[in-house]
Amino acid sequence: MAELRNYLEGRPNSILFLYGPKSSGKTTLMYRLFEQIEAEKRYEINFLNLREILLTSYDDFIDAFFFKSSSAENGLKAGILRQYSLFGLFKLDAFTEKMLKKHQEDPFLIMKREFQRLIKKGIQPVVIIDEFHKLDGLYLPDKQKRLMVELMNFFVAMTKESHLCQVIIASSDAFFIEQVYVDSKLRKTSKFMKLDYFEKEDIFAWLRDIKKYNQVHEYTLDEKQIETIWDTVGGSAWEIHSILEDLFQYSIDTIVSKIKRAKVAMIAEWTFDDEARNCLLRHFRKQPIRKLTELAGTGKKLLGQALYYDPVDGIYGIQGKSLEWGIKGYFEELERI
Repeated sequence: MAELRNYLEGRPNSILFLYGPKSSGKTTLMYRLFEQIEAEKRYEINFLNLREILLTSYDDFIDAFFFKSSSAENGLKAGILRQYSLFGLFKLDAFTEKMLKKHQEDPFLIMKREFQRLIKKGIQPVVIIDEFHKLDGLYLPDKQKRLMVELMNFFVAMTKESHLCQVIIASSDAFFIEQVYVDSKLRKTSKFMKLDYFEKEDIFAWLRDIKKYNQVHEYTLDEKQIETIWDTVGGSAWEIHSILEDLFQYSIDTIVSKIKRAKVAMIAEWTFDDEARNCLLRHFRKQPIRKLTELAGTGKKLLGQALYYDPVDGIYGIQGKSLEWGIKGYFEELERI
């Protein structure tokens, strides 16, 4: 939280990439940050969560970024809409709106003018895009330029060159993060912040007092049960919440067994009749983290499908402790066949 606030309070000079394994809390962290700063009225927060928005064309991009549609609203939780503005809340006059829809107005210039207007009023524009990699595969109307690349270049201009706007981009897509980092222009104009799962001491402090943190009064957890939860899903908060809910009906042993079986089935389905995927996961059978140099010969996109990437340390890792069990169990089953 302190690192995010420090970024926002500085002069716009770089894009901040928030990365890490899936369900490590990237979106939740950003919501919490802006709950704190929203009352200060020093920022104009433009937040777009692409996770729940269908993007198949350039027109979808225009609708999501500039027009308040139902699909755009779905990108934010109910109750958050009053606190956070979407790109779709940019005020466009009728003529500009008409020209934009006809592809006769530059959307980047529209955003730049809005940022300049806010700066003159003493308000700092902040752009946050969650699951940014979903823009990949879209092209500008001339079909020659990739939309994601042009948008990234625009954000470089708005941060490092013009100092008009702070930009935070979040993604759990390993291939996207790796591609950004190897692009020398982006690497030199960006900061990278990793959000990982909780540490063991935090998980134990939480689960030793679920009455306080989860308002659970029907049961408590002993040290053995807490150790079992940690050993099964590690510091994944979402998976731990799921276990705590299931404990109202099932024993910890039943829940853990089901989780492991489900992960084995997931790995079996993903690798079915695909030797390249089998070969990749064999690297991680006994070690959840590998350096990029140890994975020579593996396609980058394949790495991105299965793993998270840490560009600072140059490592690929498994998306959580439960998947480690899935990989281990899958190969043990293969050996028994």
